[in-house]
Amino acid sequence: MVAVLLLMAPLSRVFPQQPDSTASLLLRFDNEHDLSAKEHLLLTLTNKDPGAGPALLRLAESTTNSDTRWMAMRGMGTLHYTACAPFLEASLKDSDALVRANAARNLGDLRIRSASDPLLHMFAAEQDPGAIQQASLAFQMLNIKAAAPYIREKIPAFTGQTRDWLIGALGALGSPAKDVALVAGYLEGDITTGMVAAEAIQKLAGVSFGPQTHRSDYLPLDYPWSVTLAARAWWKSHKDTWPHCDDCRPK
Repeated sequence: MVAVLLLMAPLSRVFPQQPDSTASLLLRFDNEHDLSAKEHLLLTLTNKDPGAGPALLRLAESTTNSDTRWMAMRGMGTLHYTACAPFLEASLKDSDALVRANAARNLGDLRIRSASDPLLHMFAAEQDPGAIQQASLAFQMLNIKAAAPYIREKIPAFTGQTRDWLIGALGALGSPAKDVALVAGYLEGDITTGMVAAEAIQKLAGVSFGPQTHRSDYLPLDYPWSVTLAARAWWKSHKDTWPHCDDCRPK
């Protein structure tokens, strides 16, 4: 009877399965194209093997699958594998926009400060909104102030979220004398753009428009946030004399 019960027990309890090796996980990861499942495999790999950076780099360099290439970059970023920097820089010229976007983002995440020039060249030629957004974030992470002229040029060429990311980046990297007036021109935009512009002006001009507060439930959905209203009032009273006004910045 004991023998029968033993045979009926789940095989996984009788013969415990061995965990996947790093090589096995990498093979499955490369062959998986459902992005949710692929991301789960990557998480399993990076949790299991903190030293998998070199193997991820070899896979990213050799694979024919672009989804593997850009997701492997994320894994190398998670593992803080900075030796992948030359590959990331080269990938800024990849034909796939997701590869370029993730290369830019991971150069920022890994704080590869030597990547300034490759990032600037990529950004100047870039037209994909997602890649533009991630490169603008990398500029901020690396404090690349030389990006400001390129950002100024691209702001009017994009709309929506991409424009908002660019305005935010200019707020972090731009010049008060050159950029406050430019950014103020977007205070009258939609609710998100107006808020982003107000926050950018706070950084550029060194002023505070007060804490961010929520709109009342009784106000229209497109009614601006309090910080945007304060920024509009501030700009209205200072625009004619900016940047030479006596009271427009802290002493």
